[in-house]
Amino acid sequence: MTPDENHHYAEFIDGFAHLMAAQRGMPLVGGRIFAYLLVCEPAEQTAAQIAEGVGATLGTVSSMTRLLLSARLIERVRRRGERSAVYLIAPDAMGSITRATLEATRFARQMTDRGLTLMADRPPAARARLQDLREVYLIFEESIPPLLESWEKRRREITA
Repeated sequence: MTPDENHHYAEFIDGFAHLMAAQRGMPLVGGRIFAYLLVCEPAEQTAAQIAEGVGATLGTVSSMTRLLLSARLIERVRRRGERSAVYLIAPDAMGSITRATLEATRFARQMTDRGLTLMADRPPAARARLQDLREVYLIFEESIPPLLESWEKRRREITA
């Protein structure tokens, strides 16, 4: 990306980084790297290109790419004959994000179940707030898998 193109996407990159920090606990630089890789051209970038693109040091990029690799959001590819590896968005990154959301939702619902068990001797009115939260999590937990399946089907149809 040229500096002008990078400036064009700066608001998106920062906004998306803050979103990932708020929703997933991702460090801001990790979110910036992920967002940058969503919009950069070419789609494959070296660590040096990423560092320039997000305004970070190579050491920070190294740490954050390890985090993104472990979350299965990006891939590292080394091509024969090339000195530097490149990073790109993993083919199933969006599925990984959705499955992580489902896992977090399931855990939250399980926690509400535990709270309701602890409150079993309390009157229904005292349990109502936690019961409402549990029902919201349960709806999300039941709704996300069919949505993910629908998205995956659509993705296969588009790429076929």
